[in-house]
Amino acid sequence: MRKIWTIAWKDVSTSFRDRNLVLIMLAAPLAVATIIALAFGGANGSDIPINDIPVAIVNLDRGANGQNLGDIYVSAFIPPAANTSTLTSSSCALVEPEPTTADTGSAVTLQTLTEATVVADAAAAKTGVDDGTYMAAIIIPADFSQKVTIGAGKMTIEPSRVELYANSGSPIQAGIIRSVVEGITNQIATGSIALQSLFATVSEQFGIMQVATLATSPSFADNIACAFMPTLNKVVIDQQTVQGQQTNGAIPLLILFGSGQAMFFSLFTGQGGVYSVFEERKQWTLQRLVVTPTPRISILMGKMLGVLVTCILQLVFLFIALTVVGSLLNGGLVVIWGNNYLLIAAVILAAAGAATGLGTLLAGISSTPEQGQIYGSLVNVAMAVLGGAFGFQLPEVFSRFSILYWGSNAFQKLANGSGEIGLNLLVLALLGAVMFGVGFWMFDRRLDI
Repeated sequence: MRKIWTIAWKDVSTSFRDRNLVLIMLAAPLAVATIIALAFGGANGSDIPINDIPVAIVNLDRGANGQNLGDIYVSAFIPPAANTSTLTSSSCALVEPEPTTADTGSAVTLQTLTEATVVADAAAAKTGVDDGTYMAAIIIPADFSQKVTIGAGKMTIEPSRVELYANSGSPIQAGIIRSVVEGITNQIATGSIALQSLFATVSEQFGIMQVATLATSPSFADNIACAFMPTLNKVVIDQQTVQGQQTNGAIPLLILFGSGQAMFFSLFTGQGGVYSVFEERKQWTLQRLVVTPTPRISILMGKMLGVLVTCILQLVFLFIALTVVGSLLNGGLVVIWGNNYLLIAAVILAAAGAATGLGTLLAGISSTPEQGQIYGSLVNVAMAVLGGAFGFQLPEVFSRFSILYWGSNAFQKLANGSGEIGLNLLVLALLGAVMFGVGFWMFDRRLDI
C-alpha cells in the first residue's frame, strides 16, 4: 500500500509543479466562470434593478355618470399630487391618510417601480414606445367608463378593452406592466359586476323605480366610489428572493457556470493523468518500474490513485477560489456552496471518481495518447453540451446521459440549500466504478501488447 501511495504522490506533485497544467486545471475554468458571472450578473453586491420603468398613460376616457374610470390607472401609476386626475380622495369617506415613508418600510410601490407620464395622444405614446422613450403605453379608450359603468338607465356591462402597447425588446418590463394593468382592470370589472348584481337584486325585490333612486343617491355614489379608489386598492410590489439564492445577481451565475466549468475541466484532468502512462511507456519509465519487485497492479493502482487525488484537489481548489470570487463580488464573505460540508465533500469525491473512471475507460479504448486525446476531446465536449456547461440546457432526458450534469446539478442543489442529492451521488459513484473497472481491465491488457 505504501508503494501505491508513493507512486500516487509522485504523480500528484508532478502535476501541480507543471505551470501550464495548473493554468488549464485551475486558472482557465475560474476565469471563464468569473467573466460570465461579471458579464451577465453584475457586481458590487447588487442585482440589476428593475425600477423606474418608463410608461406612457393615455387616458381618452370621457367618463360616465360622474365617474372617469380611466383616472384609476393614472392615479395608480402617478401620485395624486403629481397628476390631474378627477378621482380624488375626497370622493370616498373611508379613505385613510396616506401612509408615511416609515409606515411603508422597504416596500416598493408602483410609483417607485415605474416612471409614468400622462400623454394626450395615443399615436405619440406608441411612437415613444417604438423609439425607446417608453417601455409600454397604456391606452384607455374614450368609451371605457360608459361601457363598464352601471347606472340609471343602464343595467348591463358592455365589453371594453384597455390597450397595452409594449416594447418587444424589453419583455420583462413589459410583462410587469401588463400584470399591473390586468390587476387594475380586473378590480374595475369585479366592482362593475358587483354593481350589476346589486341593481338586479334591488330591481327584483323593490322594483325598477327603486333602482333609479339608489343609483342617483349622492351617498350611494360616494360609498360605491370607494370600491374603485386607488387609495383603498393599493398595488404594492415586494422584492423577494428564492430561499437559498444569493441576492447578488452574479452569484447564481457563478454557481451555475462555476460548477459546470469545474466538472468540464476535471474530465480533461482525469484523462490527461491516465494518458501520462502512455508517455512513461514511450520513455521506458514504466518498463523500469515494471522490472522492479513492485507488482504491476500496484503500479497501475498508484497511477490511478494519483489521478483521482489530482481531480479531488482540482475541484477543492476551484470551489474555494469560486467562493473567494463570490465573496468579492458580494462585498463580504458568502459561502456560495451551502453549509453542508460533508455533502460537498461527498459530491467532490464522487465527481472526481467519475472523471477518473471516464479517463481510465478512454485510455483503455485508445491505442496511443494522440488517439486518446481525440476521443477524449469529443467525449468531453459532448458531455459539456449535454450537461449545460456552455450556457444552454438541453431537455433533461438528454442531459442525464452526461456525467457533468449529475455533478453540476448536485453542486447547484447544495448551493440552493437542498440536500436531496442521493441520486446524483449514486449515479456518479456507479458510473465511476463501472467505467474504472472496465477501463482498468482494458488498460492492463493493452500494456501487455
